[in-house]
Amino acid sequence: MDFKFRPISVEEANEIEDWHYEGKFEDLYMTPYFISADKGGPIKGPGGCDGFVALYEGKVAGLFEYTVDAGAGVLVIGLALSPAFVGKGAGADFVRQGIAFGLANYDDKLDVIELEVNQNNKPAIRVYEKVGFSKIRCMENEVVMRLKV
Repeated sequence: MDFKFRPISVEEANEIEDWHYEGKFEDLYMTPYFISADKGGPIKGPGGCDGFVALYEGKVAGLFEYTVDAGAGVLVIGLALSPAFVGKGAGADFVRQGIAFGLANYDDKLDVIELEVNQNNKPAIRVYEKVGFSKIRCMENEVVMRLKV
């Protein structure tokens, strides 16, 4: 699958906010996108991250969020694949392409990609491990994973 990435719009944030996942997983936290848009500045996600939608065949298929810690050489990512694509074999391609997009746009001598995932989200953890991430620590219900680039 070939995903195209572009900065998220309020309309796309609204669409993503309506995604619901089966099981024990929380819905996505989209409120910061709406608050930043209401303030008239650039649209920013949780913690001030940059949000991008991943499009597949012109439709919103995923969300990728990027925060750079240039001093530490770390690109922190947050991501979500549309429930319509979950379990269909698209996960690894989505993660790899989102990372490649991030590295191309945030080339600040980055050495590491990090993410957090709910420890109960075993399918996502398997995808991240398939891509090359390793678990580095557990905190409450979250697992922190790292990929060296």
